[in-house]
Amino acid sequence: MLLYLIRHADPDYEHDSLTEKGWKEAQALAEWLKDIKIDRIITSPSGRAIDTAKPTLAIKGMTSEVYEWPGESYDYMCSDDLNPQTDCEYSFSVREGVHDFRDFDDSDRMERVDAAMKQADGFLESCGYKRRGIFYDPIRPNDDSIAVFSHRGFGTAWISYLLGIAPGLMWPILVLDPSSITTFEFFIEDDHDFVRPSLRRMNDLTHLYKAGLKTDF
Repeated sequence: MLLYLIRHADPDYEHDSLTEKGWKEAQALAEWLKDIKIDRIITSPSGRAIDTAKPTLAIKGMTSEVYEWPGESYDYMCSDDLNPQTDCEYSFSVREGVHDFRDFDDSDRMERVDAAMKQADGFLESCGYKRRGIFYDPIRPNDDSIAVFSHRGFGTAWISYLLGIAPGLMWPILVLDPSSITTFEFFIEDDHDFVRPSLRRMNDLTHLYKAGLKTDF
């Protein structure tokens, strides 16, 4: 299974939609995805995520599924004035990955992150992959391709979770640009009966370069 995690295009936060630039990014994304196999398209309930998916849905003749769990939640994201060198303690387990047990200055932050990741795992289990520690049991292995249109905060948390890295360590350093694509592959390695999500691409903006659109760097 392939999982495409797509951040919404350049946002108009005031109107929960896209800027003029964002609509161009969303169209360039649709042109890029036109010939790529996608079986399901998931969006958060936010207008900016739904609007980013619209050109892709139109060009592919598909309908989307809207879920709450990929939505943004600013109450658990890392604020810019926190120092991960002094404010974050963490432990490491080969089976469980890295997990914050004192996540910056908010004692209940990880509870909210864990709740979001539990819902994401419920979705993955419905797709055929059940969480076991840091791995997934392929209860119904498949070749489906699923695109999830979401947000930077949730996206960073989910990427961290799939990689087994504490999200508190990733928020200050991981950049997910507007309309970027991050790709995970779920496959069974030789001589194993489990799946470890494999990160194939992160923050891919090839569609913007191909369309001649200027990026922010």
